[in-house]
Amino acid sequence: MPHKRCNGEVAGEDAAERGPRTLRAEGALNAIVAGPVPQDRLRGILEQALVFAGASFAALYTPGDDRELLCLVESAGVPRSLYGVRDSYPASGGSPVADAHRAGEAVWIGPEEFAGSAESRHVPSSGFSLAVLPVRGDGGGCFLALTERPDGFDADDRTCLEVIAEAMTCPAPAGTADRVEAGDLQPDAFTLAMDTGRAEVGDDILRLFGLAPGEFDGKVETLLGLTVPEDLPSLMSVTESDHMTIGERELEFRVLQPTGPPKWLRLSGRLLPGGDGRPALMVGTVADASTL
Repeated sequence: MPHKRCNGEVAGEDAAERGPRTLRAEGALNAIVAGPVPQDRLRGILEQALVFAGASFAALYTPGDDRELLCLVESAGVPRSLYGVRDSYPASGGSPVADAHRAGEAVWIGPEEFAGSAESRHVPSSGFSLAVLPVRGDGGGCFLALTERPDGFDADDRTCLEVIAEAMTCPAPAGTADRVEAGDLQPDAFTLAMDTGRAEVGDDILRLFGLAPGEFDGKVETLLGLTVPEDLPSLMSVTESDHMTIGERELEFRVLQPTGPPKWLRLSGRLLPGGDGRPALMVGTVADASTL
């Protein structure tokens, strides 16, 4: 994943330039994620594939209880029977859904390629293109989209689908707040309540900031005060609710040291929507960038 340093340097590959349509899709997704009705959120995210990427059908698959099947969780668009889409696929099988899940990479299939595949015999019609993108989260999952456009998904469509997949964090968040309250936070992990700014921070992260566990007061402002001032605007764009966007984000920033030059740290985080009386949470990790 590309990530930026706060001083303007780019660490890793340059992020693909996003056009107006993708920016509109991001705006719509941010509004859905921040919406008040959690049970409608997933379907609303899927519907953006129909609006912004020209899909006729979109669906999310996640591993079932026995982990041997990838099961349909939610869908939007025309009836899935039109394309022979199943309610589950063997995780070890040869379907595009299984291939994308195992490889952790997107699968793009045009009409001719699909017609020659083993899966085509299960499909009552042809002439459509298929995309399957991995979805991040505990156990992972796959976002499937189909289009009947003659040219399939073009470059803008694909970028929009990637943004939608980023927004579609798998249902891993369930129980995250409970684990934090129970003191099960990993040493390199953190959670940040977006409504109050209260943070739960692992001991390894506190050491990177030069703090002992008993010295941290639980306020994100305390940690921001230990960063290099020039890096604050970029870091605050990640940690403030008004600016936080869906999907995973990475950022490198510097923290002041008692002696010597500042230390580069890398933050990796994602926004988990609120619901059931819980606030939206930013969860992630912070590590010494020199060790990565």
